This record gives sequence, C-alpha cells and structure tokens, in this order.
Amino acid sequence: MLIKSPEEMLSFWEWLALKSKILLLKWDLGAGKTLLTKGFAKWLGINADIVQSPTYAYINIYENKLLHIDMYRIEKYEDLVEKGILDQIDQFDYVVVEWPKFIERLWLEGHLEINIIKKSETEREMVIESI
Repeated sequence: MLIKSPEEMLSFWEWLALKSKILLLKWDLGAGKTLLTKGFAKWLGINADIVQSPTYAYINIYENKLLHIDMYRIEKYEDLVEKGILDQIDQFDYVVVEWPKFIERLWLEGHLEINIIKKSETEREMVIESI
C-alpha cells in the first residue's frame, strides 16, 4: 500500500485500528512512526498534539487508552522487566510499539507488524504482516 502524504498517513490509522489493537512499527528514523501513532490516538479520541515519541522515556501513556512503547534503546529482554514495560502491556487495550524487540517473548496475540519503506520525502510504502 502506498501512502502519498502526511494526511494519508494520519488517516491510515482507522484501517489499522479496525484490524488490530497492537501495532508493531518497524522502519527508519523519520519515516512516520510518531505521525502514525498520532492518527491512531486521534481515532481513540485522544488529542493527537500530545503524542510524542517515547525514545527517552521508553513509554508514554495517553489518557489510559493507549500505551506507546519505544524499544530502540532496549538492549536485552531483562530491560523490559526492569523498567516495568512488561507489566504495562497487558493493562491497555491499544498498544503501539516502535522498534519492537523480543516480540517472540512478549505474547502479543493478533498484532500487526508494519514495515514502512521511505520512497520519497512524502511517499511511504506500507508493508503489513498479520501475526
């Protein structure tokens, strides 16, 4: 699927939200992970302006509806336990994970794995795999 603009990226959330409550986002820096998460949050009735990448915080919680995790700086599975991230995952209906790692150990049933290929400054190719 080809996304041709930031507006299309924001509206893509609805289709994703109807397919799965758990999204695993895999792609390069600047490809639109946070923008996609903003659209997902908006669909849940959350102000998209408050959505930020949790790169340094590891997790952001939005209105107790959406758990947003960034595993970029997580080096080992034990870090997920020590930082309390594993305890959080099953407490939310909707979860977005950027840079997912150790997925086989997280028991995330029915998630969508989304890979985005940056084609140009505005175009992204979405490759979606249902697990």
